[in-house]
Amino acid sequence: MHELFTGNDVATGIEVKRFLETKLFRLALVAYLGLVVCNSWCPFAKAADQVAAVGKAPDAAPNSNDKKPYAKEAVEHYNRGIELHTSGFMSQAISEYRAAIEADPRMEEAFSNLGVIYAAQHNYAKAKDAFTEALKLKPNRPTTLNGLGTVLYAQHKFDEAKDKWLQAVTIDPNFSSAYYNMGNAYESENKLQEAKKAFAQALSVTPTMADAYYRLGVIMYKEHHYAQAGAMLRRALLFAPEGEFANDARRMLKNIERELDRSETTAKETRSQPAKSTRITPPAAKEKASTTGDGKSKSPNMFIQPGQDKGSSENESK
Repeated sequence: MHELFTGNDVATGIEVKRFLETKLFRLALVAYLGLVVCNSWCPFAKAADQVAAVGKAPDAAPNSNDKKPYAKEAVEHYNRGIELHTSGFMSQAISEYRAAIEADPRMEEAFSNLGVIYAAQHNYAKAKDAFTEALKLKPNRPTTLNGLGTVLYAQHKFDEAKDKWLQAVTIDPNFSSAYYNMGNAYESENKLQEAKKAFAQALSVTPTMADAYYRLGVIMYKEHHYAQAGAMLRRALLFAPEGEFANDARRMLKNIERELDRSETTAKETRSQPAKSTRITPPAAKEKASTTGDGKSKSPNMFIQPGQDKGSSENESK
């Protein structure tokens, strides 16, 4: 979401409130946007990173050929929309963002924030339209591409979603949320190697992303790599001890401890057992076993075809 500007500050783009940098803003996002990571899998990234638009609203439209400032009326509606949005009054915020767009259709930030609200309300058709309109005005906004990707994935358009996330990280290689979303997508498709790679890329950008550690731990747990899974889960809890996944992570850690203890016990029992002797059939017994009652040698037949033994008995009876 964009930060708040007063009408007098529009021409210079001076920031009045740093909503994105305040703890209150982040808590509000978690509370009402519904874009946090689920205990199992959900397509949305962390709330603070999922916001479609960037923090600083420009004083003019995003088109480089259009330097004209936004209309004053549009800015006033937009700022009221921001206040309502951060206070949790979604319906009123929608009305203000729409009024801002009506006053100045170039206001890409209002389209993006509309997309965020609609996505949180699971109104994916409207969210897609809003994000699409924002991208027409500003095609290279990574956060908007990321938001559109989550909507497309919710609509089961998996390849299109991953394409949007890939565009986002191509524009901004340090955009960890898009890597994380790609990892979730690959994991849901059981493409675990690709998922692990994407989560690792997210962590290379944001080493404190607890959710990525958790997802890696879950994958390694499924693959029975218990020691590695334990390390990832403990790392996740280190950075987010009260995270949405915390209870599941602690439960898996207990299971991992039991599995490792069981493996260690089995290994000790195996080492303590004496080696078993192998019985060798004497040559005479082998010779006896390989002859028929009339003393003739019987060639071994390892594979018996259906009906072969029956046919042989019939021939012998004749």
